[in-house]
Amino acid sequence: MAEALTWPAPATAVLATLVRERLPAEFSDVWVGTKIPNPAHPRMVRVSRTAGGGMATHGQTDHVYALFECWANDEDGAEELANVVRAVLKSSPGHWAHDTFIRWWKENSGPYSWPDASDQVRFQFTGEILLKI
Repeated sequence: MAEALTWPAPATAVLATLVRERLPAEFSDVWVGTKIPNPAHPRMVRVSRTAGGGMATHGQTDHVYALFECWANDEDGAEELANVVRAVLKSSPGHWAHDTFIRWWKENSGPYSWPDASDQVRFQFTGEILLKI
């Protein structure tokens, strides 16, 4: 009999759901996803998985490296949005998103300005998250 297979949930969907569902009420207008919408929204967050990480050898944890890009109409707004998303991620261990349990979070780089071709200001940061498989 073949061994039952288990595989990770799509990490970007988990992270986008996590951020979208846990943003405070005053950020309810923020668009959160994995692709930039056309037209762009005044405030938005894009989640991307980056190189590195992978499934743990025991097969029960997905080690995800991620990039969080945060846009707003001005520098203060973009940095504030990045800081709110950081707070969401810091508080995420022990919670569920997209039917996936969040085991752990570590920020690798704090938010920094990353100029964008649009008229919007973008701040971004990176981190690592462990997702239960």
